[in-house]
Amino acid sequence: MNNQRISDWAPIVLIALVALSRLIPHWPNFTPVMAIALFAGISLKSQFLRFAVPIVAMILSDIVLGLILGYGWMLHDTTLFVYGAIILGVFIGVAVKSSSRFKQVLGGGTLASVMFFLVSNFGVWAGGTMYPMNLTGLVACYEAGLIFSRDQGGSFFLNLLASTWLFTALLVYARSFVANPIAARTRA
Repeated sequence: MNNQRISDWAPIVLIALVALSRLIPHWPNFTPVMAIALFAGISLKSQFLRFAVPIVAMILSDIVLGLILGYGWMLHDTTLFVYGAIILGVFIGVAVKSSSRFKQVLGGGTLASVMFFLVSNFGVWAGGTMYPMNLTGLVACYEAGLIFSRDQGGSFFLNLLASTWLFTALLVYARSFVANPIAARTRA
């Protein structure tokens, strides 16, 4: 299969990967969602596809989750914050695009993961139903986000950072292998 055909199918494959990853059992936030957002910013040439790929994947998987698990999984108080964080992840990918693959994975992955945690948990706090609407409430919300990860059998590091690093590395290095298999082997 030539590179043009691969690049034609890549967005569809990425959408399917993210959508399916959210439907199979997993630790909270241990999915390639942020990695796909980051990778879309790094590798997709089309401005439209950069944002459409991760958002369409989320919309499709949210619809399926809503049909299976109930409406609250489809549309919730933090949906706009989660989608906003994913869009910011695409911008981070664009920002690290010209960096080395190592920096794309470690730097971009770290920044995207921390940003996702901050934005999505800010959305929980801004919803106004669980925490006081002051700085103390915001800090308590972020602490609870860290505790939630731990209580679900993982941690912020394992669930979000490590999964973003892992999936971004797989995508970035797979892309370079597909683009130039001989050079990718000598640089790896």
